[in-house]
Amino acid sequence: MIFAKNYSNNPIILKETNDLTLLKSNYPCKYSESSKIFVYTYNAQSDRTLLFIHGLGTKNLKYLKWFPENFAKNGYNSALMILPYHFDRTPSGYKSGELFLSTTNNYVLRARFEHSVVDILTTLNYLKEKFNSELYLMGFSFGGMVSTIASSLRQDIKGLSLAVTGGNFYHITWKSFVTGVLRVQYEENKECNPEKCRLYHQNEYPVYLKKLDNPEVELDKAPIACFEYDPLTFAKFVKTPTIMFKALFDIFIPKNSTMDLYNAINARKKLYSIPSGHLTSYLFKRYILKKTLDFFKR
Repeated sequence: MIFAKNYSNNPIILKETNDLTLLKSNYPCKYSESSKIFVYTYNAQSDRTLLFIHGLGTKNLKYLKWFPENFAKNGYNSALMILPYHFDRTPSGYKSGELFLSTTNNYVLRARFEHSVVDILTTLNYLKEKFNSELYLMGFSFGGMVSTIASSLRQDIKGLSLAVTGGNFYHITWKSFVTGVLRVQYEENKECNPEKCRLYHQNEYPVYLKKLDNPEVELDKAPIACFEYDPLTFAKFVKTPTIMFKALFDIFIPKNSTMDLYNAINARKKLYSIPSGHLTSYLFKRYILKKTLDFFKR
């Protein structure tokens, strides 16, 4: 089994209107709500199309739509794909995004990441067929993680923008504010601890990465399963020109996590720092948009 490659990314349209398309998710899912992909589209009659991937959480859709709306105003057909287990796709009885942080089981978490990546690849193919144009990709926070993985698996993405995101699960698991609930679970079930995780990432992870010569990551072959869905694992296979934004006071994505991902990307790249926290980075949305547009033009 190969991460994300054992599933079709052929887009099957269930419903299509001027601004919302429902696609069938090609990833098997026991929750019917997450078995459909919701894609909000903005037609700019352009030869360039950008897909925007949001992060984890419960923020409203109006907040999330700002980027695709404004990319459309600047000459890009654009779309917002709703991630599995979020917003329109939230299973009954859960809050938006809750399922991503509800378990420390690496195999379940790997499936959540894989589901997201398969849906991104499917949506990119839908947009390519719909607009017959060049493709660009932008991801915010968790959306940046899965966008990194998706970019490594395609050769036709012309530009990648990653905002307040990172890789290396040692930093994210043990240093991030948002994963505190997972750390409590680890303390209770004794599956992992900071020292054990540090040693895995210090000793086994570099050896594992060195052996990889393409982004087709075989499942159940790594020393620990989290290596197989860490965006850092896929970063060296990203050939797309990439712009990244680091929040200087980010308590969700540690600085080392962002820098590890940036340094590993094997393409023309540019990094900008913004004087904000993770959530308050939205105050710099116009700056992020302008820098991304300028970078894509080059």
